Amino acid sequence: MNRESRQGEANAQTAVEHLAERDVEVIEGRFQQPEDVASEIERYAESVDVIVLGGGDGTLNLASKSVMETGLPMAVLPLGTANDFARTLLIPTDLKSACDNVVDGIDHGIDLGQCNDVYFLNVASIGLAVRACEYRSDAAKKWFGSLGYASNVISAVRDTEPFQAQVSFADQTRQLRSIQIAVGNGRYFGGGMAVSSDAALDDGRLDLYSLKPRPLSSLLAMLPGLMKGPNHAMQGVQLFEGEEFRIETEQSMNINTDGEILTQTPATFRVLPSALTVKVPQAYLDQGNGSRRVGGQN
Repeated sequence: MNRESRQGEANAQTAVEHLAERDVEVIEGRFQQPEDVASEIERYAESVDVIVLGGGDGTLNLASKSVMETGLPMAVLPLGTANDFARTLLIPTDLKSACDNVVDGIDHGIDLGQCNDVYFLNVASIGLAVRACEYRSDAAKKWFGSLGYASNVISAVRDTEPFQAQVSFADQTRQLRSIQIAVGNGRYFGGGMAVSSDAALDDGRLDLYSLKPRPLSSLLAMLPGLMKGPNHAMQGVQLFEGEEFRIETEQSMNINTDGEILTQTPATFRVLPSALTVKVPQAYLDQGNGSRRVGGQN
């Protein structure tokens, strides 16, 4: 449980009580620093049947490698600001319903993304999303929630400089001029924006989009479409898909992975199919999710 997340401290005891009401024996792991997440998971891995993570997408990102290595199923209590991972899997944001999903949820295999030696669940981005992350204020996240992301995006759109990137995948190489390259394992990032209209966490592929430089007014007009997820009909966006991408830039650039800046270009992005088992609600499977798509390039 990340008690430093936006809702963490207020909801920690409530979550334990809800789980106890469902006859779950709870061993409560705690951490004060982000780097302690992995050691807490390793400490209790042999004593539990499921790892329940309370926090936001950043907490899940930091825990993903350790969870994968345990081979245990993961359940999520979405206590962060954006909760894009939970949004993708239809995991309830209501705390009691999320606790019920720990017990009633179905074990489902999902993919994990890897960028250099860093792992990501949702999306890894270069350019616009990095600038927005740099503008992020912890105070704004606490008091304004996802509205804080929106103001960051508007400021970042105004200030992000175009860059040149070489993208290699399969037997192709593309030279791109961009203000944002996003490589998605899941569908949502940045508080509800989508990397692709049909991206999924269990399709065995990565989805990449590049946003061409545009005047500010044009980029703002594109935001509704970017929120839903770009498609091939959208002007100013280039879309690709595959199992691995190599991205090189003229100068080394920071990469935002699930809201955390942890690595830089040049970078190799890979998908690790079915690397994690997650408790998902039946509603997610009822919508036809879970069938694996064949990767390739559009």
